[in-house]
Amino acid sequence: MNSPSVSTVSTAAGKVLCIADLRGNISQLNDLVDQTGAKAVIHSGDFGFYERESLDRISDRTLKHVVQYSTLIPPALRTRLLQSTVTPDSLRSQIRTSSTHLLSEFPLFLSGTKTLKVPVYTVWGACEDVNILDKFRSKEYSIPNLHIIDESSTAVIDIGGVKLRLFGLGGVIVQHKLFDIGEGATTIAGGSGTMWTTALQIGQLVDTAQKVFDATETRVLITHASPGREAILAQLALVLKVDFTISAGLHFRYGISYNDFGVQGDQELYRNKLVNSQKNFLDLWEGIKAQVKTHVSEEQQVLLDNWLSVVNRLPATNTLPGDKDEAAFKNTWNFNLTDASNGYLILDINQGKIATESRSHGFNFSYRRNNVSLRSGSPALA
Repeated sequence: MNSPSVSTVSTAAGKVLCIADLRGNISQLNDLVDQTGAKAVIHSGDFGFYERESLDRISDRTLKHVVQYSTLIPPALRTRLLQSTVTPDSLRSQIRTSSTHLLSEFPLFLSGTKTLKVPVYTVWGACEDVNILDKFRSKEYSIPNLHIIDESSTAVIDIGGVKLRLFGLGGVIVQHKLFDIGEGATTIAGGSGTMWTTALQIGQLVDTAQKVFDATETRVLITHASPGREAILAQLALVLKVDFTISAGLHFRYGISYNDFGVQGDQELYRNKLVNSQKNFLDLWEGIKAQVKTHVSEEQQVLLDNWLSVVNRLPATNTLPGDKDEAAFKNTWNFNLTDASNGYLILDINQGKIATESRSHGFNFSYRRNNVSLRSGSPALA
């Protein structure tokens, strides 16, 4: 089990680099740290927790996805590897026998061949090897300056008069897998090269956050999935009383910065979104409740109760100005990051204030002239 709290950064002023979807190109962090002068890094999933042994555990479909979106593989080689004539076994063989790390640079950092220049705080994403994360949990694996933020651990970054309290929840939200840990050896859930979130992890995160509550800190929830798309994460943000959420998972060419007051017509529309989420999860729970309760310990029952407190956490109706739910609706700020290959977010902290700077390579709008639809995978977005 990870320690509940760690603080490794303390400086009078400085920048925090926020980035997502490195997909194994971990050296890019050091390049961006040199470029931006960041004192620390927050990463929101798809870090690249793969090693060569992972090849035998990744499903054919997931492996093809990893190859398709890797920035470690030169474009010409990627095209050859993704040809329909290349069988899954051949694809694995070519990656395994390559003189370079095509799947991920993770083994280079694990061995100490490469090192991280500043503290990096990350959650795991949708495409990771659960076996590796379990080895971090058991302390078999460790990398200097790498801190995995999960449901049982938290960290503080003390910069420029602001203490950022980091909470993290990795993986994707897959409703029918909320009570399935797959191939995980501990409480971490995953299998076939993918990872997801469980109800018990959400419950454990609530417990962790309650134990370290400090009103003087600025609370940050790091997730791979977006609270804007997954309403249960927005509910979790309410329960944890966070000031910021930082997420990924949408793969846009531009980062997104918003609060719900700015994108919802009124608070009732926001509440209705969460009500629909609550109904979906409660319908699931009613169908499996009896079976689950026969297999959980007393300690796990407490975590399930915490999970249900998240599912049932809805903003009050007819709130008055200054009400805590109205304040969260107007002031909780959400950052959804673009992929690392496309850009990043900087938190520039000084004298108790957090300034932000978003950088994106963007894309051109030639699709309008070429009559190409703007959708994922189209030439305009390729």
